[in-house]
Amino acid sequence: MNSGVIATGVSRQIRIVSALTIREVRLRNSKHAFGQLFDLLEAIVFIIIHWVIFTFMHRHLLIGDSLLLFISTGILPVLFFRTISIKTASALEAAKSVTNIPYVEAIDYSIARGFVEFLSFTMLFGLGFVMISALGLSRYAIPYDFTPVVICLAMLAVFSFGIGLINSFITFLFPLWKFFWGFFSRVQIFLSAVFFIPEYMPPELRNIVAWNPMMHFVSLFRTAFYPTYPTHLLSLSYIGTWTAFLLVMGLAFERALRNHRADH
Repeated sequence: MNSGVIATGVSRQIRIVSALTIREVRLRNSKHAFGQLFDLLEAIVFIIIHWVIFTFMHRHLLIGDSLLLFISTGILPVLFFRTISIKTASALEAAKSVTNIPYVEAIDYSIARGFVEFLSFTMLFGLGFVMISALGLSRYAIPYDFTPVVICLAMLAVFSFGIGLINSFITFLFPLWKFFWGFFSRVQIFLSAVFFIPEYMPPELRNIVAWNPMMHFVSLFRTAFYPTYPTHLLSLSYIGTWTAFLLVMGLAFERALRNHRADH
């Protein structure tokens, strides 16, 4: 296979995904605009509720000058992961309406839907951090270093996409799995160092939490906002390995599921 054929194939796939992305945005802004707005408002309400609860509990501020910002920087990666993984999984089934178009596969629609979620959450939380800074609620609201933000969101998007493809395959075999995953992805908020700093925990708990890849994503994201955020447990190689593994497994499962549906 020469480079010209590869370039043509890549160019065609980019056009396909771009067209599906535009279609998804238009669809959500017409028939499903309220549903999209609800998903985004859910994230805001979740943050505000926990901020109010911890404020009235006189929760000790672990770092920085704003409990609101601390909670927001922890919840964003987890909700980002939860939404993209669920939307990616559901897209494979919902793609039946577009796979009759030549050259369009279900995975193209999954990529497009995941990209729309990526843009939505990035814009929402970006605006949220700007508002926190503009209202003078925290001097750390604007990242002092955007590199960790870019690395975290890029790796987390691929990580979540791989999980979504795997979940789609598992759901095909065991339909009830999507309900279990919905519950587990919500519980992740309490297991991913959203409300605490892992380095400040007792060693026996710290060593257990360190196995959770989401803890590393949260820590990486927070390093962009807090120059003194502890990173003794943070491992880019660990989450990098998980990301690559899940992507490869997800693509393999998606191909197996595609072949199975083609045979039937």
